[in-house]
Amino acid sequence: MSTHVAEPTSPGPAPAAPAAGAGPAPTSGRMRASVLDSSRGGMWGWLGQRVTAVVLIVGLLTHLVATHIFNLGHLSYLNIGDRLGSTFFVVIDVSLLAAAIFHGLNGARMVVLDYWLQSRASRLALTIALWVFGSLTFVYGTWALWPWISK
Repeated sequence: MSTHVAEPTSPGPAPAAPAAGAGPAPTSGRMRASVLDSSRGGMWGWLGQRVTAVVLIVGLLTHLVATHIFNLGHLSYLNIGDRLGSTFFVVIDVSLLAAAIFHGLNGARMVVLDYWLQSRASRLALTIALWVFGSLTFVYGTWALWPWISK
């Protein structure tokens, strides 16, 4: 019994195999759509993770330096109230709250999308549920700071 092997349709040498560990072949400068597939988080989710990571790092460093290195008073209820009366600390705290909520929930969303949810409807339902939960958490956190913000 003979087997038939198809001949190449174009003359010339066969393309060289990529070197070991070289990674995927370049795609002529354009990113493949599957890399930023919306079912796996999407481009905006990816970008949001990076931006909120920077906000968290800068905000936490600012908070720690102002609180512990410059030692703006000892920790007491009255001292914290005075500190939160400052617009600077209110902006830092609200920014940290928003960035932490988005960063945490978006990270959890990406894990769930990577491993469990396959249908578009279930991915959309998860995204909406997390946005509602995150918004309610942000409102609650802002409400907790409100006595000092409204001074």
